[in-house]
Amino acid sequence: MKIVIVGAGMVGYSLAEHFSSLKHNITIIEKDKALCEQINSKLDVFVVEGIGSSPAVLNEAGIGSADLVIAVTPSDETNLLACNFAMQNGVKKRIARVKSDIYTTNTPSVSLEQLGVTSLIEPEREVMERILQYVELPDVLETANFESNNIYLRGHRITGDMPVAHKTLAEIRNIAGTSPILFVVIVRGGKSLPPTGDQKLLPGDEVVAIMPKGSFKTFRLLINRKASKMKKVVVSGDSLTAIHLAEALQPLCEQVILTDPDLEHGHTAASMLQGVDVFHIDCTNSAMLEEINISQADCFIAAGKYAEDNTMSCLMAKAEGAGMVIALRDDNRYEKLFTSLGVDHIIYPQEITLNAIIEKIQMISIGVHLKLKTADIDIMRIRARKNSPATGKSLRQLDALFKKSIIIGCIIRENSVIIPQGDAVIRKNDEVMVFSNKENAALVNRLFKPKD
Repeated sequence: MKIVIVGAGMVGYSLAEHFSSLKHNITIIEKDKALCEQINSKLDVFVVEGIGSSPAVLNEAGIGSADLVIAVTPSDETNLLACNFAMQNGVKKRIARVKSDIYTTNTPSVSLEQLGVTSLIEPEREVMERILQYVELPDVLETANFESNNIYLRGHRITGDMPVAHKTLAEIRNIAGTSPILFVVIVRGGKSLPPTGDQKLLPGDEVVAIMPKGSFKTFRLLINRKASKMKKVVVSGDSLTAIHLAEALQPLCEQVILTDPDLEHGHTAASMLQGVDVFHIDCTNSAMLEEINISQADCFIAAGKYAEDNTMSCLMAKAEGAGMVIALRDDNRYEKLFTSLGVDHIIYPQEITLNAIIEKIQMISIGVHLKLKTADIDIMRIRARKNSPATGKSLRQLDALFKKSIIIGCIIRENSVIIPQGDAVIRKNDEVMVFSNKENAALVNRLFKPKD
């Protein structure tokens, strides 16, 4: 497949690295000369220096023969123009990253499809949805939604008050009844255990479960976490994400406070938000945190433009007595250090955007979709082809080959989500979500790769 990527920032570079490793033909368009030189020295891709909205540059990149165009520059307008030009040149699949909501919020006069976009990625919305998942279930260890939020993945530490404690997976399946829930990861004492039917869940175990959206209510009952509103949540930041997040949190919280270190941006936020208290406060200052009684906050979320300020304000809020703290960062350096110091969750917008783009692309194999923190396990989404070894076999037959070292978490078949049991058979064109460690990645590829 020939893929043209417009923009070589963190997301564009990661996409090029990912698809290049899968042996696709990659061309990158980037206006920064130094960045172009860096990419040339590190990746086996074709690099074109220039502006991604320039027809001449796009032609030089071979847009006319591309199968896919992904436009991920910091400029929404550049991304939209690149997709429009790609459409005019017959490119069938065109993905654009759009940050601003002026093109997407109830604007009937704007048709992104007519502009040339076949798939839209909204980083602000993707990040906001991830944060809301943590607020919705505060002690969750792992969280992700797939397939337009129709598949839920949630990870928890088992406690003695949970109905699943001291129960085998077979017993839990009976308790869940008609709500399909599959436990795919069990970690006890730092070691992964096979999720077999006779395996008991004990207090202290860390588990990851996957389920269709309709089973989430049952899952909450199984882990004894009923839906309830947080009393007070503080969002800090001078970004569009912070504003959207404060607005989205209102149905989940009794009180939402937005603190903004930028006075002008704070005035804009106050004019956009109804029912949210907006303060001009720098949350890296402990005295200012005391002004808003941060010790009474159930949750503090740092969603500003600067990663270091986000991390520092979370550590300050935690030290002052806030409950759960969540920081947005643009890189994963020092993650273990920050979490050991008290940051409960770190959100990486670039990583979320990257995964969202990968999910939009339907190919035989798209490789790693998500890396779990609970265990050294990757999630891969793969399409079963007519003549691949896995097609036509039941999960029980496949299990005999890989002895629970690979778990089929769900099957997506004709827009339906199936949480499979042992007798489920993988059919041609099924998309499956596979949980596997790195050592078994080659086996997964062999099982789903079409025979010559």
